Amino acid sequence: MVAAAMTVGSTALALSLGSASAATVNLLANGDFEAGSLSGWTCTNGSVVTTPVHGGSYALNGNATGSDTAQCQQVVAVQPNTKYTLSGFVKGSYVYLGATGTGVNASTWTPGATNYTQLSTTFTTGASTTSVTVFTHGWYGTGAYQADDLVLSGPGTGTTSPSASASASASQSTSPSPSPSASASASNSTSPSPSNSTSPSPSASSSSGTGNGPAGDGKITVPGGVTVTRTTSNAVVLKWNASTDSTDNYVGYKVWSKGQLVGTSMGTSIAISSLLPGTSYTFTVQAYDKAGHASQQSAAVTTSTAAAPATSKPLKSAYFDQWSVYDAAYYPKNVDTSGAGAKLDVISYAFENIHPTNLNCFEAVKASDASHEDNPNAGDGAADAYADYQMDYTGAISVDGSTDDWQQPLKGNFNQLRQLKAKNPNLRITLSLGGWTYSKYFSDAAATDASRKKLVSSCIDMFLKGNLPTGVAGDASGGAASGAGIFDGIDIDWEYPGSAGGHTGNHYSAADKQNFTALLAEFRSQLDSYGASVGKKFLLTAALPSGQDKIQYIETDKIGAYLDYADIMTYDMHGSWDATGPTNLQDPLHDSPADPTTPIAPGTAKYNVDTTLAAYTTGLPEYGIKGGFPSNKIILGVPFYFRGWTGVQAGNNYGLYQKATGATPAKPGSQEAGLASWRELTLTAQNTHWDPVTESTWVYDGTNFWTGDDPKAIQARAAYAKNKGLGGMFAFALENDDDNSTLLNTIYNSLG
Repeated sequence: MVAAAMTVGSTALALSLGSASAATVNLLANGDFEAGSLSGWTCTNGSVVTTPVHGGSYALNGNATGSDTAQCQQVVAVQPNTKYTLSGFVKGSYVYLGATGTGVNASTWTPGATNYTQLSTTFTTGASTTSVTVFTHGWYGTGAYQADDLVLSGPGTGTTSPSASASASASQSTSPSPSPSASASASNSTSPSPSNSTSPSPSASSSSGTGNGPAGDGKITVPGGVTVTRTTSNAVVLKWNASTDSTDNYVGYKVWSKGQLVGTSMGTSIAISSLLPGTSYTFTVQAYDKAGHASQQSAAVTTSTAAAPATSKPLKSAYFDQWSVYDAAYYPKNVDTSGAGAKLDVISYAFENIHPTNLNCFEAVKASDASHEDNPNAGDGAADAYADYQMDYTGAISVDGSTDDWQQPLKGNFNQLRQLKAKNPNLRITLSLGGWTYSKYFSDAAATDASRKKLVSSCIDMFLKGNLPTGVAGDASGGAASGAGIFDGIDIDWEYPGSAGGHTGNHYSAADKQNFTALLAEFRSQLDSYGASVGKKFLLTAALPSGQDKIQYIETDKIGAYLDYADIMTYDMHGSWDATGPTNLQDPLHDSPADPTTPIAPGTAKYNVDTTLAAYTTGLPEYGIKGGFPSNKIILGVPFYFRGWTGVQAGNNYGLYQKATGATPAKPGSQEAGLASWRELTLTAQNTHWDPVTESTWVYDGTNFWTGDDPKAIQARAAYAKNKGLGGMFAFALENDDDNSTLLNTIYNSLG
């Protein structure tokens, strides 16, 4: 190595020069798999193949199943404080390449490569990093992938790292010494003393709000230029100038108000939501990194939210499915670019799960067995931390056009939802707990006062306070308050209290009727308590059933006191689970004398929206349902998908109420027999039919019968909701609409 020194004034900058070719080698053993085996690698569901290959005679083949991503990995010795580049060629759907280790969490991926495609990522090891685990894998249920010619380039443990030497030398220049002789003294350590630190000390800070939050250690510069860019009746949008970190870590930001953390951002803007209308707030911004360093508080800014509107418009809400980012390739950016983000009041992010033994909110990377309705353990322990906050978003698919940094604590859908709110501050986002596959353990968690308190506090801590777990599936994302301020409340989707009508294996008991009410009361109490501490009002909502055989197990006269509103699931009343029919309408508004189905015991009513609404509001005595739920808190549900049968004869009304031979074949997007999203169907004047009695649409092509809501049906339901004094409408789910948001626009325009 040859050292050269360049002196400018009293500052000495030492540069380490050397031969990159001598120090940079491929550190992976058998990275090209030309050993004809997996020598050097540890794999699940992996093998070597002779075709297809990128180079040479062999390549890695992994077979990703519904429960295994087919990961292959190799532990490699590395030097600390050193830059490395990992690259390779991959082929298949959702193929990943990355490295993890102490202070290292780098990954890159492709959503689909029909031919070999090169992936590449770089990372710098931490001060104590001596090894990293290099990995490649597919994704759950996507089948075979291939990888070849994998290279980890950089100095091995037997060479000296040029980047490490340059880093150590350059760090000395950040603290100018008073004389050349001082450059070798201990005062020029990589951790500058307060007297010569490049970050302002507390006394030098321009902050007027240091009492608004905790002080920092000065290793990161204070965020400057904090300004309010927009206010609404329940949100304030802030922006600021980026800070710099003297330790070269990724910088995130925390926003404080009256000593309380109210939001965290991975960028230089944020919407602080769930605020009280007509209220004054003072905010400061503090930069931080995952190493524990933080800036001093920024200068404080004070603003007031707007007054609450004199009159309220009908609420417009929709669900965003966690898994839509996979096969559907539907991201929060699509919500923004389609205009949906500006037209919705609330988005419910679906779904999170309840831990099978701890009975609390949790995160994991484990796929559910959602395709097998007969599996009683389909959702046990399943969760998707990867989609939630680990997935790397590129600029092409992110809301604000930024690419995630591998070091940032929060990535994935959660960070994108934060960006979506910054652009649409009127939008609130709730976290939906449960759903069809994840409702198994609600009954257990709601059974006692202690178990209710435990579940509620864990959900608030993880998803509202944003204390997301780190190390899930070996990923370093997450951390204390990393997700603070994203969610504006909790949506409870228990399917279903006290009823055997849920997923196979769901736990239920007669006590669920009272315990469901008690669970909502506990959520309301803890949400209000936490909200009061941070100057916010959080939403509590619930997705409730439409069938009277399930509503009878709910205290309809009591739960309204705790809920801001209820999403009534007025859809899925009929579908191809009745494989041979008769075909029927998914969500008839009214009863039809032509409906051939048997009335729901023990009463005489059939499934339709009229019956559902009566059950919640005025009651259905023959089912023991008291009613009493406020109509203005009812949000009417519409599906953005269709249910289908095949082998249907025309009969006298284009296949309606006819026998069938089974469910329609699975569509490429929906991937489930008997189901198709609105975007997957082509409706024409010839194949689309209207029933004036039930005010419902169906599609019939001579063999296949589809039932769901087109714009005409949605207009009828919007008119119905307004006529009945309901609170609004919601849709399930956004990824099923077309690129022009045809169905959502119909809701928006029809409700006003």
